[in-house]
Amino acid sequence: MKENIELLEDFIANQKVRWHSKNNQGSGIIDWNADSLSIGPMGEAWLRGHSKASVIFNRTGSINKLKSKTIESPLYRDFLRALFMADISLTSEVSASRLRANNIIARQLYYSLDEVTGQSNPIFISHDVFSHAFESIRSAKSNDINNILNSAIQLQCMSKTLDGLKFTLTKIDWQHNLGGLNTSGTKRRKIAEKAKLSSNGEFDPYEIEGASKLISLETFLFIVSLIRVAKSDGERILLNLLLLLIVTGFRYEEASALALDSLDKVPLKSKDAIELAKKFGLPQYDLKINYLAMKGSTARAHWVEPTSIPLVEGIYKALIALTHPYREQLKKSRLSSFNNFLPANVERITGESVLLDDLCDSLISTSGSSFSNVKSNMRKALANIGLHPSYEERLRPTTVDYYYDKAEINMALKSYAEKRNFLNQESSFTRVRIHAGKSFPIKFEDMLFIMPDGMGGLRQKRTFHTIITDIPINIMSRFLGSSNGTSIFAKYDMRTSNGEHASLTTHIPRHNVNTFLAIAGIDDHLQAALMGRRDITQNIHYQHLALAQKLYPTSTENLVLNGEAHINSQQLSPSIESNVHHLSNELNELFGTELTELQLNSPIAYVKSTGTMVFSPRLSLEANIKRNLHTYGQHDENVKFLSDALSEEFMPDINKVYRELLLEGKTTEAHDLLSRHSHLNALTTGTCTRNLGLWGCPFGAKCLSGQECGYHSLTGRAGELEQLVRSLVTARANQKTLSELAHEDESYKESLLKINSSVSGLEKMVEKSYLALSKGTLVSLIDRPNREQLGEYKQPDSLASFFSIEQRRIEQRDKES
Repeated sequence: MKENIELLEDFIANQKVRWHSKNNQGSGIIDWNADSLSIGPMGEAWLRGHSKASVIFNRTGSINKLKSKTIESPLYRDFLRALFMADISLTSEVSASRLRANNIIARQLYYSLDEVTGQSNPIFISHDVFSHAFESIRSAKSNDINNILNSAIQLQCMSKTLDGLKFTLTKIDWQHNLGGLNTSGTKRRKIAEKAKLSSNGEFDPYEIEGASKLISLETFLFIVSLIRVAKSDGERILLNLLLLLIVTGFRYEEASALALDSLDKVPLKSKDAIELAKKFGLPQYDLKINYLAMKGSTARAHWVEPTSIPLVEGIYKALIALTHPYREQLKKSRLSSFNNFLPANVERITGESVLLDDLCDSLISTSGSSFSNVKSNMRKALANIGLHPSYEERLRPTTVDYYYDKAEINMALKSYAEKRNFLNQESSFTRVRIHAGKSFPIKFEDMLFIMPDGMGGLRQKRTFHTIITDIPINIMSRFLGSSNGTSIFAKYDMRTSNGEHASLTTHIPRHNVNTFLAIAGIDDHLQAALMGRRDITQNIHYQHLALAQKLYPTSTENLVLNGEAHINSQQLSPSIESNVHHLSNELNELFGTELTELQLNSPIAYVKSTGTMVFSPRLSLEANIKRNLHTYGQHDENVKFLSDALSEEFMPDINKVYRELLLEGKTTEAHDLLSRHSHLNALTTGTCTRNLGLWGCPFGAKCLSGQECGYHSLTGRAGELEQLVRSLVTARANQKTLSELAHEDESYKESLLKINSSVSGLEKMVEKSYLALSKGTLVSLIDRPNREQLGEYKQPDSLASFFSIEQRRIEQRDKES
């Protein structure tokens, strides 16, 4: 038991160190001993963000219809804090929903631990405790199967986490038996099986997978009409934010945090570009939006599509005009160190008191059908923030004038700002953005999207004109109809054909833009770069295509012409620039996230997973397939393969000698050369030409770590580049660690020299692999749909469908010309 307690204490101590490291990053201090913490707009320091949530450490709370219990044990409270900190990255923004969900599960476990064992020490958490917790959840949510499944999955993950920490007296090993929810694999399987059927019972190739994540044509037309219909400043500000999301595909946190001066004009320098701009009536400059990308991406600039430049400039111009008075109010308040929140017209009134009539619509705006109703609602609003009349004057039996003290008004507004967490010691009326692991604070008055607090409400709104804030995601979600409250579509009764009010989420525009890129045939790595995405494997979750819209890969049906690969598909790159020294860093950005070991290490698994191969125009269909699958066959077949495949990219040294022997007419010697090097052993990166079965590897497989070896060569197969990049990312991380250790201890210098050599070798391999792939052709193993499948005359029901039809027309015109 002593060992278990020590392991638990070590876990808590390590997380406490991480907590203090987070405090030392400069965004503010959070007390380890706090009983509860807010995350999101109300959060402090490094817990500030847009997603709103709270976590509790001192009581279980009334979760799952259970009576709340106070967590008396200081050890369990620290355990809760340690679990909370373990879910927080030191280099990226926190996930409010994840932190809250895990905190609820951990508090539920305390309740069950007390019920089952009567103990409060986490080392007594067991399989029975987990089972009790799950049964409590199941009975409380008996009618919500999705919630039960989610809770079961969370409990199972928590079980694995605690077992990994090894401080419990017995192994927990708790698993649910309820099956699973839909996963990306399930979605891919459904796409492959074409499960969507049309009304006549046949497969409909135009049925879009994930159509609910795209903007329908009806909703888009409603959005366009709102440009004319929207009345209030709040509606116009939120509408312009929506339009910018649609044009750019930004994440909501990226768009809402844009700086006022984030727009840059870059004049065109090329004469050809200027002539083209004049010809098509486009601006003779590029437009760049400077922003800070989220989710670990290092992107800092978004280049606006030329035809969208006037729209983006119009959005900025409108917003600057709309928010000017609010910006001035913020500057005025900041000059007073946020000790003065009175509006200018109230300050100009002489005396210490001000009439209620003079406060209406200048201090707080409320709804009301008449001025008397407005005043009545105004009194209620002031009372809600603790402000009451200092004295009254009865003019007539039914008429009373109410006077308020200016100093009390100011103190009430300041107190309100403090309660809303706009005022704090570290940063007042400031938003902290997390980008590439660093904090970037920005004052509200320097942001593009700001509005008075409460202005985002569309019905019974209560707007505080001197409390100016940024726009949290819950306000935008309500505006769009994706959360409770009156949406802009409901306010103006904009209904779709099914009779329901239109709605969308803040993330749907991003899905829409990414789907456009996929339809247009933009390669995955470029899609990730354009969308400011670090993980290229996430593209598939944003591409909502029917089979008929998946036009960008080339089918294998036209690949073979007289036994050779006929190139009619999209080249990976038409040319390679000479300045490739930034290549590795760019690829790290796209392939830095780990794929599964099986997908990366097994060529067959990679092809099955992605449905793509990279074909060389020089090789036959058979040779291309062998190269991608790394299945070359018998010894004689390998010799034949080598005679076809040798090139400057594949086994260049042997290729040089082989060509020289052929030129000298020494065909027998050339054949013998290939025979000696035809033992093509599959490696995770490349192939080995040594007879490993007979002689083994005397070099300790140094090629896998990036060291040069005469027997090693890259193959150019699909998936090889991703594996190389992942190896390079790992090597660079080790290089950094060893560099720090060598600075303190010289005994590490030899290891540092080896890792430096590995990094250099891997960088060369990445460059060679990229150059080789650029000369190939990306081929899809899924057949291209025929004209009937394309649904040429089907009525489009989303922007993506409409875009797909126009894209096909463009491609057809290009083909005919």
